[in-house]
Amino acid sequence: MLIERHIMEYKTIDYLFQLSYGYWKSHVLITATDFGIFTLIGEGHLSAGEVAQSIHADERATEMLLNALVSLHLLTVQEKRYGNTPMSSLHLIKGKPQYMGNAIRHLNNIMDNWTMLRETVETGKPVSLTDLPEEADASSVRDFITAMHDIASLKTEAMCNSVDLKDAKLLLDVAGGPGTYAIALAKANPQLNAVIFDLKQVTPISQEFIRDAGLEGRVTTQTGNCLEDSLGKDVYNAILVSNILHIYNPENNVKILKKCWDAMKDNGQVIIHEFVLDDTKTRPQFAALFSLNMLIGTQEGSSYSETEYRMWLKESGFQHIKRVDLGYDSSLIIGRK
Repeated sequence: MLIERHIMEYKTIDYLFQLSYGYWKSHVLITATDFGIFTLIGEGHLSAGEVAQSIHADERATEMLLNALVSLHLLTVQEKRYGNTPMSSLHLIKGKPQYMGNAIRHLNNIMDNWTMLRETVETGKPVSLTDLPEEADASSVRDFITAMHDIASLKTEAMCNSVDLKDAKLLLDVAGGPGTYAIALAKANPQLNAVIFDLKQVTPISQEFIRDAGLEGRVTTQTGNCLEDSLGKDVYNAILVSNILHIYNPENNVKILKKCWDAMKDNGQVIIHEFVLDDTKTRPQFAALFSLNMLIGTQEGSSYSETEYRMWLKESGFQHIKRVDLGYDSSLIIGRK
């Protein structure tokens, strides 16, 4: 019993330490990504000296960084030559379809905000928020939009398999950013055209992704603010509201969903895509933590529960509401007009 108690105490203390120095691990990944180490190594193997020379860094320090990456299962090492693991090869080499480097860079960009969590909790206000989205500089907007594309790219197949648009002619992607989902849904449904609706700083970037996909004739952009501007009247067969409602308070979310109702043709469907909490608001873990991220980084945002989304949809006039889990901690809440 004494041995079992010591094992349990060790596991408890180890868990607390894992939480406390977790930022060490994230900084190792972020630094390696920033140096482009995974892309540099590619499908080959390099020594610490070769990596250090290429990234213009100190060889001893570079070797320490590479060894830490091995400990995190992000690199392999054999005879002092380092190579990518399958995970790193898939997600951390720039140019690969599932490259996550932009998303990692975005998470690094918001790391300083989290150091202000105490002040944010004390005041209830996002003390780290200095600019509204409309006021953000072009570089920050591009970093954010490309990060959202990286993350969305992981879910496009699940999205296309979960949404029935075979009879839909026109889709609106509200605050669609890079338009990753709209583009994927258009590719999966040849009869479908789409409109990506977003702020004036965003739509030029959306157009780049549309051109890259070769869908200029079927996917277009429209500039506007979903809180301030109309989305139209009886225009769309489907409206995607992806990762936008967590920015706003319940009153504004109902306002957006009512605009979706107005813009939608009869028998159309609204597709909410979010990190959905359970009714205790403590699970899933990512959604609970993301709620704090919204507290820190937005004026009034939060993660919300399935019950809340259903209530807002019903208040806006939608019915036949269902939930579909996509994986990657996100779900769809779909309603019909």
